[in-house]
Amino acid sequence: MERLLTAYGDTVARLLTTQYRMHADIARFSSHEFYGGRLIADPSVVGHLLRDLEGIADAPPFDTPIEFIDTAGAGFDEEEEEEGSSRENPQEANLTIRVVKELIAGGLSAAQVSVITPYNAQARLIRAAFPDGEPEVDSVDGFQGREKEAIVVSMVRSNHEGQIGFLADTRRMNVAMTRARRKLILIGDSATLGANEFFARLLTSIEANGLYRSVWEMMD
Repeated sequence: MERLLTAYGDTVARLLTTQYRMHADIARFSSHEFYGGRLIADPSVVGHLLRDLEGIADAPPFDTPIEFIDTAGAGFDEEEEEEGSSRENPQEANLTIRVVKELIAGGLSAAQVSVITPYNAQARLIRAAFPDGEPEVDSVDGFQGREKEAIVVSMVRSNHEGQIGFLADTRRMNVAMTRARRKLILIGDSATLGANEFFARLLTSIEANGLYRSVWEMMD
């Protein structure tokens, strides 16, 4: 498809400019980064939030469409799994599990929430906390084409070198960030991610819209 688009451009493809899944704020960054700002939300989804669902309170975290929980400086260091080459971040996994449980305690069903992470080792750590199989925990590729009311994305990478591995594949990250209908929660280390231009722009956008939250705010 990429070769055809390069050779023939718009004669072989048309962008479907109206999306019927996401709150407009969830779609906005991807629209500008990947679709020239042409992707717009249908009126039926443009402002829908978790708080609009039956039994959900009009309070954080159910009253905003996006938030980034920053683990920078908290010592949430990534590790290589003991048997294999995948990456995991145990402390970030525990934080992700806590966030998911808070969403469910607030009234969402486990079936309405999913966790996406680029590393299978991280998925295994998080999945172990939910032996019943819900909420679903999957890789980016495994979740392509699907959606949930709330998506929590565990970025995993946290190191002094600014190495982000799979996260540098911005098309995969676009998939991860566009699975949520009403709430997208990104969890990661801004110091590591911000070394990459794509994530630097994402973080700037999130902070500009007041959707940034430090993990230190969640410490007991």
